[in-house]
Order: sequence, then C-alpha cells, then structure tokens
Amino acid sequence: MNRRQFISRGAAVLAAGSIATQPLFVGCGQQNKGQQNNDQQNCVPKNKGRIGIQLYSIRNEMPKDFVGSLKKLSDIGYSSVEVCQFGGETFYNHTMRSLSVLVKDMGMSISGAHVNNSRLLPEDVNAPQWDYWRKVAAELKSGGGQWAIMASFPGRINTATMDDLKRAVEHLNRVGEVCRKGGVKFVYHNHHAEMGKVDDVVILDYLIKNTDPQLVFFQLDMGHVVNGGGDCVRYLRDFPGRIPLWHASDFDLATRKYVEVGRGSVPYKALFDLPKSGGLEYLTVEQETEGDIFASCKEDFDYLKQFEWTQV
Repeated sequence: MNRRQFISRGAAVLAAGSIATQPLFVGCGQQNKGQQNNDQQNCVPKNKGRIGIQLYSIRNEMPKDFVGSLKKLSDIGYSSVEVCQFGGETFYNHTMRSLSVLVKDMGMSISGAHVNNSRLLPEDVNAPQWDYWRKVAAELKSGGGQWAIMASFPGRINTATMDDLKRAVEHLNRVGEVCRKGGVKFVYHNHHAEMGKVDDVVILDYLIKNTDPQLVFFQLDMGHVVNGGGDCVRYLRDFPGRIPLWHASDFDLATRKYVEVGRGSVPYKALFDLPKSGGLEYLTVEQETEGDIFASCKEDFDYLKQFEWTQV
C-alpha cells in the first residue's frame, strides 16, 4: 500500500485501555513513593533517548489495533511519533490534542505530521483555500506538534521544468509563511525523485537554495536520497541549518530494496559525525519493509541508539 492508497483507507480507533508504564520510562519512578497521590498523577513518564518514528511505518497495523500498535512502539523505546497523512482534523478519530494525551501516557510526544496536501494554491494567502494550512497549523499546535511536513512535490516532479521549480519555491515560501503565523514550522520531505535534475540542476538542491531559510525547512529522507543516487553526507555538510529533521530509513543499492536501518547503503556512521554542525533537531525512523514490522522497527531503534546524539 502506498501513501496515496493509505489516506483513502478509513479506520476507527479502538478504545484506549489503561497503559502500564514500563522500565524503559524515565520520570515518575520509585523516587516519588513518599509523595502525595496528586503529585504522582502530575508525574508523566518519558521514554529515554530521542529516536522518533513516522506512523506510516505501521500503517497496516493501526487499523487492526490502534492503541496497541502505539504501545508496541513505546515499549521498543521510541520517544516521539510523527503522524502520517494528516488533513487538519483527526487521525484515527483522534484530534491532535487527544492523541497527544494518549501517547504522553505511553511516554511519547507528537513531533509533527506529514500533511496530505501539496496542491498549488492561489498566490494570495488570504484566499479561502489557505484555510486548509491554517487549520493544519492550529490543530498540530494544539497537540504540541512543531513541524508541518509536506511529503510530495507541488506538481508533477517527473516532468518538471525550471518554471515548475520556481512556482514550487514560491508556493513553499507561502506555506511556510502561513505555518509560521500559525505557530508551527513548515518542512519539505524528499523522495528519490528529488535527486533528479532539471536543466542540470538537482531538484532538491534548487528547493533548498531558493526557499526562504526562515520559512522553509527540510526533512532529509536518507533511504530515498540513496535510492535516487544522492549523497546524504553532502546535504548535511553543504546546507547547515536547513535540515533540522532526518528520516532514518535505509536502501540497499545491491538489491534495490528498502531495508532496516543499518543494513543498507546509507552511511549512518558518517552521518552521525555531522548532526551538531548540521543542526539536527529530530530523528525519525520510517520503515517501509514487509514482514514483521514491529521487529523491523525494533531493529531500527536498536541500531540507532548506539549513536551519542540519540541518547539523553
């Protein structure tokens, strides 16, 4: 199932049961035994480390058991979730505020959301079509999310011309302006097609160089960069401060398949020499393999936790 198919698939949320805290939580703990009960209730568990996960990774599991699937991610140790295909209203019948309460009780937080709209809108940001992005920003902010992420090119990227790239840049800047006024940051997420060229210019390079750095940020998906023939290290080295979000994915050039993080061709050891100078703020796993997805997500987590940046 691809992203476009996923958004059309409806799912009702199962009722949330009580969630028991696990040893991997930090906070509450045994030190508070002597405190009043109301003090204990105000103490919220927090998962160790700072490795998040994009919920698209478990898109086939959430319709079966939404709450249980989130709990499995928490038990692995993930500290934040990134919502997928968000349209500004609810996610599996949860508002962002109610979802934030649910995941907070599991020791996690909402980092942001991939937004299900990349259509070019009128130049006038006061036009009613822009209410979509204003609603996205308001709802995301209500749940504590900081990042509104566009996960596809505004237009037909495979046949894009230089004029198309210029229109895209103008559109991204306008979305960034609306999001900033709404209290969240706007981010563009690449796929492998952004490694293609228009008039001998790499599309992703053009977008980074020509968007307003105060309005538009980038989430570099490592597996997609490698799949498209790009160099992840070069992006972090050449564009410091423009890429505060990483998508930890992996792609094996030998088999031409997406694999668990650390098994493919993405040079993670070299990448983790650069997060400080590159300005990394959020690291988010996105897993696109088949099979036991929770086993794959655990393998991703266990690989990434070796790096100093991921540890508290």
